[in-house]
Amino acid sequence: MRRITWVFILFLALASMPAVAQQNFGSISFGTGIPQGDFGSTEDLSNSGYALTGGVIRFDGAYFPGSYLGIGGTFSFGSNYVERDSLLSDMITYIEENASSTVDIPEDAEILYGSGFWNNINLLIGPQFAIRATQRLYFDFRALAGLTVLRFPDQELRITYDGNEIYSVTSGNTLSFGFTTGVGLRYNLNSNIALKLAADYYQTKAKYTYTFDLLQDLATDVPPLDAEYYLRTVDFSIGLAYNF
Repeated sequence: MRRITWVFILFLALASMPAVAQQNFGSISFGTGIPQGDFGSTEDLSNSGYALTGGVIRFDGAYFPGSYLGIGGTFSFGSNYVERDSLLSDMITYIEENASSTVDIPEDAEILYGSGFWNNINLLIGPQFAIRATQRLYFDFRALAGLTVLRFPDQELRITYDGNEIYSVTSGNTLSFGFTTGVGLRYNLNSNIALKLAADYYQTKAKYTYTFDLLQDLATDVPPLDAEYYLRTVDFSIGLAYNF
């Protein structure tokens, strides 16, 4: 009941404001993406992303045919490095625990491991709401949805010991649905250029498979492992907007 009351008060406040047309804009912003939930956890190969804080680049824009409500869009790129040591340890544990016969990897085994990073490219569109608080200051609220091209970290693992060799590789791209909700502000430095700050919550779904090949003298196999979870980040960015 209290939430409904506050929403009603906000609605009345907005309705009482003069109907001043918002400024259309295009912008470029740079920032950081902080992993949330399973995407940043390091607990289980099947539902953890092992992601670290990364970077974000955004090309945003909005067109306001009316006073407050408009159409917003973003073309953005996000990248997150992987927690290498935790992921490597869990991959070795999975091999030892799930091989069809006993596999005991010694501590002095030769291990060659390379891991890339998460990449996501997004093309999203949706409603954007703006409030002109002062002559120079605007507050923005948006909820956008669309397509995400998600690239998994290129992971290559090779373990050699006592004439045995274990090899694993995971890579690839997928097309999925993504969405973002966010808030921000624009402060006009002059009639054309504005400083833009924003905080956004982003989500899409990650789904891929770890595969393992046991070569040479190992007469055994390791089943592939399907990983599936939501990739979530909270992004903070700063940039410049051009008003038109």
